[in-house]
Amino acid sequence: MPDLSTNSIAHASRQLEIGHPLWRMAGILTLLICQVLLLRPSLAAYPEVEFRAETLEYEQANMYGVKLRLESDGRFNIASERVELEGDDRDFAEIALSGAIEGVSVKDEESSLQGRLEYDGVKVEFEVRNNPGEFSATLRTDGLEIEKLKQMTDLPSAMSWVGRGHVNAVVRYRADAGESPEISLVTNWNDLAFDSPDGRFAADALFVDVSVTARTDDLPSLLMSGAIRRGELLIEEFYRDFGDGEMEFSMQPVWRNEWLEMKSIRLTDNHSLGIEGSAKINLQHVSDSLSLEITRLDLGFPGAYSRYLESAAAAWTLNGLEVTGHISWNGNWAGGNFRSGDLDVKDLTIVDTQRGRFAITGLNARLRPGDHDFDSLLSWQGLLLGRINLGAARVSLDSEPGIFAIVEPLHLDMLGGRFSLNDLKVMLPGVSSGQAGEPDIRLQASLEKLEMEQVTAALGWPTFQGEISGEIPGVRLEEGVLEMEGEIRVGVFDGSVSIGDLRIERPFGVLPSLAGTLEATNLDLEMLTSTFSFGQISGRLDGFVHDLRMLDWQPVAFDAWFGTPVSQSRYANGRTIVVIR
Repeated sequence: MPDLSTNSIAHASRQLEIGHPLWRMAGILTLLICQVLLLRPSLAAYPEVEFRAETLEYEQANMYGVKLRLESDGRFNIASERVELEGDDRDFAEIALSGAIEGVSVKDEESSLQGRLEYDGVKVEFEVRNNPGEFSATLRTDGLEIEKLKQMTDLPSAMSWVGRGHVNAVVRYRADAGESPEISLVTNWNDLAFDSPDGRFAADALFVDVSVTARTDDLPSLLMSGAIRRGELLIEEFYRDFGDGEMEFSMQPVWRNEWLEMKSIRLTDNHSLGIEGSAKINLQHVSDSLSLEITRLDLGFPGAYSRYLESAAAAWTLNGLEVTGHISWNGNWAGGNFRSGDLDVKDLTIVDTQRGRFAITGLNARLRPGDHDFDSLLSWQGLLLGRINLGAARVSLDSEPGIFAIVEPLHLDMLGGRFSLNDLKVMLPGVSSGQAGEPDIRLQASLEKLEMEQVTAALGWPTFQGEISGEIPGVRLEEGVLEMEGEIRVGVFDGSVSIGDLRIERPFGVLPSLAGTLEATNLDLEMLTSTFSFGQISGRLDGFVHDLRMLDWQPVAFDAWFGTPVSQSRYANGRTIVVIR
């Protein structure tokens, strides 16, 4: 039979290191009462027990004027006139714990005891069993309001964020012969609502089940598992409404002084999401102390998009997409930086059904960053930008953690000509310090003999004749701003057009803004005007558009000049000039 001595109980209480010394003292005194009753034969009435002590010392606590009394009807009281805690100036006066023994059973070598406790309005049911080779003690409380918990001492400062909720809890201590005693805690947090002062952590109508188990010889390390059943939760950039399904989790918390380290974190959500990693938090300064490390991420679509990504994508007007397929990533992401990572994308399809801007089908990728002997590949079966069909393609990639670039130019037949992507480099968020939550993209490209008739039809413009060719010397997308390096030169209408100082803010967001300049040289007016219905004009045309500003792709300001070139004027002062401001 396990040893139920006072020393063994006190040892288990010290090992736990969770909760206030005052609570552990009260627990020890209560278990002493249970021990007295379980070791006595069954009686019609309970033995009257009275215990008094001027001073009772335990760890950092001193209790003065201690009284313990058990009545013959099973009621008992534990009281203290004053409690002093080392390093705590608060006054704990007139501590009172009451309860009642509601049942005792002794049969052969098996015995059990049931009853209830009450402290400061918190009611707890308890049961103690002592069988050959096994001892267990169980505490249970239902419907405990969070406000009651907030009044207790030594709780994390984050408890002040909680505004609503209640909890059901079961605590069980079990000791089997030849094994280390086990402590378990099962809680149901219901209708929980909280909000941190900085707005980074919040929840509403949250229902969470949490189970914690530990062996006393392995404390303070615990095993935790549970599920978020419904409600809304915000943690940093992560938001989820659990109305359409629950999330299961498990982890191994370890307490060290004020720090909580969570090892072996696993989150699963019905094949939509899988995360493995670890975290560390200072329980007294939760808002500014959270550090997170991710080692594995699995995303299954469409669930991962609708549940976790769509709300964030809405800032780029990338909500309302149809997404299928799977993404798996293994590596190391910590402190906002990528350190390693292998990426597998399987049959990913993304279609902008709401706005019809793009679609990509059958996207597959195998990337092993940093391993240059590995054949990193990217391919897709179909790519549609607006009405422009780019077809299927396959490209080799050179990649480092969080960065990838094409190994050789990618050539795509389009609109009767060819689009060549000569250089492309993508740096994912978190690779460089100071980088915002958006990718950094740089590219160089060229257009070769695109048929204007197909181009204008794809863009919904009036039909132009001729061909378009040009160079895009350099483009970068950084912190949400698309900027061109150098000038884009296009051959069109038997002349040339150059576009410079191009800058687009929020290209995929709300109210995109465009700024730039345009220079036109020696355009054929006959080819240009034959497109429109106002007649035919022959000759050549030069011009410019400076300080162009567009908002939501509509011009709001510009300074323009157009006229016939000097070499085409019949008279010295006979040039055709049009000025628009």
